[in-house]
Amino acid sequence: MKALLTRTALATALLVTITGAQAASMDFEVSDSDTIVVGATAEKVTLRVTGYKNLTPSASAPMYTKLGTFNMSTSSGVGTLAVTYGAEHKPAVISSSGASVQGAITNGEGNSVSTFLSSAASAMKPPFNSVTIGGTPWAALITPATSFEGGIYTTRTQNLSAGVYPITLRAALYQP
Repeated sequence: MKALLTRTALATALLVTITGAQAASMDFEVSDSDTIVVGATAEKVTLRVTGYKNLTPSASAPMYTKLGTFNMSTSSGVGTLAVTYGAEHKPAVISSSGASVQGAITNGEGNSVSTFLSSAASAMKPPFNSVTIGGTPWAALITPATSFEGGIYTTRTQNLSAGVYPITLRAALYQP
């Protein structure tokens, strides 16, 4: 009986040791954030950026490859919606059209893709005027609207390497 108890105790100790030795990990973590407004005026501009998650790597992804979408809206009747890239993407006016902004998005391996912002309906005809405020180029809607759906497109044929490409956009009301 004593030998049986000893073997049972050893088996239990071995099971606990094996279970504790397995490495724990987290894969494919994502995050999102928002605000809660209590006792103050609600936000005047909202922005939602959605990067596509199912793109195929390509050594020569064609110009106007759609990489994601953005939606911006306002509850204000004053000003025009405008959008630009976060500073880490080095926003610049597109030299060929002058009607939108471009930015470089880079993955964790250092591969970069040149992109621009346009209408979700037509990448070829951006519905913006470029304006520069405080040294930052913005794409302001030509026709004022309370909401706008746009797309994030490649600026030219280029290498689209595998990886995760973080993107940050900023939206505001432009008041000339």
